[in-house]
Formats: sequence, C-alpha cells, structure tokens
Amino acid sequence: MSLRMLVLFLVLAVPAAGQSYVREFQSPNLGTSAWGGSHGYDVDGSGHPNLWGRGAGRVIIYNADYQPWWTINCAGHDYPMLAIPRDVDGDGLVRPVDLNGDGTGEVVVGAYRVDGGSFSGRFWVYDAVTRQLQYESPDLPGFIGSVQLDDVDGDGRHEMIITRYDHTAGWGYVEVYGYEGSGVAGPGEYRRRTGTAQALPTVTRAGTEVGYELVAGGFTRLRLFDAAGREVRQLVRAELPPGRYAVRWDGRDETGRELPAGSYSYRLEASGQVEAGRLILAR
Repeated sequence: MSLRMLVLFLVLAVPAAGQSYVREFQSPNLGTSAWGGSHGYDVDGSGHPNLWGRGAGRVIIYNADYQPWWTINCAGHDYPMLAIPRDVDGDGLVRPVDLNGDGTGEVVVGAYRVDGGSFSGRFWVYDAVTRQLQYESPDLPGFIGSVQLDDVDGDGRHEMIITRYDHTAGWGYVEVYGYEGSGVAGPGEYRRRTGTAQALPTVTRAGTEVGYELVAGGFTRLRLFDAAGREVRQLVRAELPPGRYAVRWDGRDETGRELPAGSYSYRLEASGQVEAGRLILAR
C-alpha cells in the first residue's frame, strides 16, 4: 500500500467532529432481573412515551427529565413486569386503558417470586390518574410469564391476558381475567374468565381448608397425587354450579392413613378444563 493510500484510509476512518453517542441516563441498580424500555407507553399523559425499568421488586416509571415519576413496589416479588396495552388509535402511543368502567385508565403490573422450591405470582391494578392501588390478586401458583391488555372478547372493555406455568410440574396456561364489580366503578375484583379455579394454596397443613373457585359450573373433580404421581386422595367429585368453595383436607389418603410431610400435586378438572399445581404438606 502506498503512503498516499494509507493516509487516505486513515482520514476516512476518523469520525466527523460531533458524531458520537453519550449516555444521557442510567437507572439505579435494578439487580440481575433488570429490564426496561418505553414501548410507546404514555403512562403519565404527557403526550410522549415514558421510560420505565423493572427489577429488585419494583417498577420505576420516569418523566421526560429522567426523574422517577412513579415507583410501584411489588410486595417481595423479584420479577415484576409492566403490562403494555396496544395502540388503539394508531397515533404511535399506547395509553392506560379502562379496565373497570370508571372512565379512567388503569395500570397493571404482574410479578412472580421463588420461595425455596415453590413459585407463585400476583398482579396489581392501579388507577393511572391517582396512582392508587385498586386491586391486588391472591397468590397464583407458578410463574407469571407475561401480562397483556386487550379487548379479547369484544365487549368494549379490556381484559388481562396472563400466561402462567410451572416447568417443574409440567403445566402452563393462558388465562383471561376480566373485571366483575357491583355497578360501574363499584367495588369488585378481577376474575378469571377462561380457567376453572382461582389459586389453591402452595403451602398447607393437615386440617386446612383448601379453597377454590369455579368460573363455570359443571362436573368437578379435585384430586391429590404424591411425588411419584400416584393418586392419594379425591377431595371433590360432584356436579357444581359456579361459585367459591372450600374442602377440608386432613392430610390423609383415601384409606385414612396419615400421609408424610412433603410435596404433593393437585389436579382440578371442571367444564372440560384442567388446572394443576403443587401443595406442600407441612406437619
């Protein structure tokens, strides 16, 4: 290569003055579960997307000056996620959607935690204007993999679409939760539309009542299995209408023998659907 060619190469390789990228902002340490972005979500109504980050049991939403505008704490759940609605009017922004019919938008956060060998998730619903907590779900067995918002049943009101799974127990579901309250914006809760039951407890003791909820009525069976997959007890076998139920388990098998402490799985079948999970019997 000639000297002239070498000089030309070096000149071309030098970036033009002023063409560089400088970091404008860095969040506080969010731990190894850190995740974030904007996804076009205008949470604060400012007319532009908000930056948000999650990790260390919280979601932080920032304003345009990179100042924390809202910090949502997730009650010891280390893997929170902000549910992002879709752009319903095509202007490039997504905004909080009205889930309960009160005329204002809601913000939804889902999260899960690992406690020893068991996993559980939960979701929270906040008023986007007042930033006040409206609803907190009970613990749901398994991981919460994602939370989305959309009107999937065409009733004009958005629902929550939640994926929930447990890779150790070999089950996973997509579930839809919709608001059910006493009148517009009245007291209410978010109940699953497509599943068979709400969460069974992940830890129980002999003599504890096991609660479950049927969204749709029909023939229902609730069975317990030991760690080897053998059926040890059938707690429910009946035709039941929709509603909340509780059945007492005394920690014994079908023959009345006291079962040892340890891990057991349950299988709840109703209306052609199945939910499975795990119970820990402690003595």
